[in-house]
Amino acid sequence: MAKHRGFNADRFLDKFQRFEQLLRDFVRLWEGRVDLEPATLDVPAMKRWLVEGTGQAKDELVEALYQVYDLCTARGHEDLIAAIAEEPSYAPDPDGRLPVECLALKVRTEREDVFFLAYDRYSLWRAERFSIYKGFAPRPIRDLRAAARSFQEKLAAVFKDHKHSDRVLLRWYEEGSYVNFIVYHEKRTRATLVFRGSKGRLKVEPHIYRPARQDFISYNAETGQVEIEAGYESEEAKLRRCFAEACLGEAEFFEHPEAAQRLWLGVLAEPYFEPVCPEAVRASLVELQFALAQSHGPVFTVRSKDVLRTLELNGLRRKLVPELITRAAFKITFPDDRRGKRVEISGPNKVKFNRTTHAEEVFALLADWGILVDEQVAVESCAVSSEPVPVADHPAGGNGRFSHLAASGTGTLRRPR
Repeated sequence: MAKHRGFNADRFLDKFQRFEQLLRDFVRLWEGRVDLEPATLDVPAMKRWLVEGTGQAKDELVEALYQVYDLCTARGHEDLIAAIAEEPSYAPDPDGRLPVECLALKVRTEREDVFFLAYDRYSLWRAERFSIYKGFAPRPIRDLRAAARSFQEKLAAVFKDHKHSDRVLLRWYEEGSYVNFIVYHEKRTRATLVFRGSKGRLKVEPHIYRPARQDFISYNAETGQVEIEAGYESEEAKLRRCFAEACLGEAEFFEHPEAAQRLWLGVLAEPYFEPVCPEAVRASLVELQFALAQSHGPVFTVRSKDVLRTLELNGLRRKLVPELITRAAFKITFPDDRRGKRVEISGPNKVKFNRTTHAEEVFALLADWGILVDEQVAVESCAVSSEPVPVADHPAGGNGRFSHLAASGTGTLRRPR
């Protein structure tokens, strides 16, 4: 799951110097349930209250502050502006003078629906580990509102049996051909206050984590593909089946044998394989897990700055068996990211990487290398072929929100054996 952002309350609240009225309006949402006086509230008083204050709604208020802080990034600001743009009659900052911290708090105070649309988009974008499935054929969701209600009811029933709790909240929004669902469930977390500095100059850093466990489902009606991030494998299966039954009218929509055949690591065993990249982008295979077709079934995990070269030096590359490669990790370095992005691939349909930047380019590279494939090239049904397939014509699946497969058109792909 995506990592949480620590909350630097002092730095955050300092942004409200000269904008104290926004803090006062925000605190009025909890008036009478916390020991704060909105009319005279200023930034130092708010900081003192975080350390010493009380009230039955303190956790709730601080949790809302954390959610506001969560959107105070470049990507969060983009999502906030996009959500505001969908409400032409609402203009919280017509002159564009508010810092993102102040704008996010103002929207949270005035239009909770707009704020949470932005928050859901931001949360979904930060999700890292997805499983990809493709249905029998593209199928639209009929009557989305009714389908979402049915989906939530089915999840509540399943989780009550599975986890003895039917506390489930489903939120959703549309984006192009995608319908994105965010599922909140399990117990809410409490605020934790971490104190810094000397006794005379205490600073407080409230750490609020997501208000509930979040799972994500993103469905593309044009391709029939669904992408799911869930905390546990068993819950992923329940989410997938409940979604298919409630929204597509068929619980088995993603259960056919080829549905999960989205990724093919066997291409790494080909002697020609190299992770070729566009100019100024670099990529290398940094980890590979594989077995050898020998008695006793030996399994190896090789980690190196260049695994392919390491395997060659040790005479192992020619011994790779496509079907026995189980996991791989690439390090991809973009011009604006010197540290590089780690992209982990395991099994036929699981990808993990931080999607906050360069998501489109990563999926395009995976398609270009022949790792991201269509069900027409499913592992168990492909015949041996040495005929190259032009990248530009390769039928790579998953075009959309998380699978932008605009291949560069350079190089060739070969169908897996």
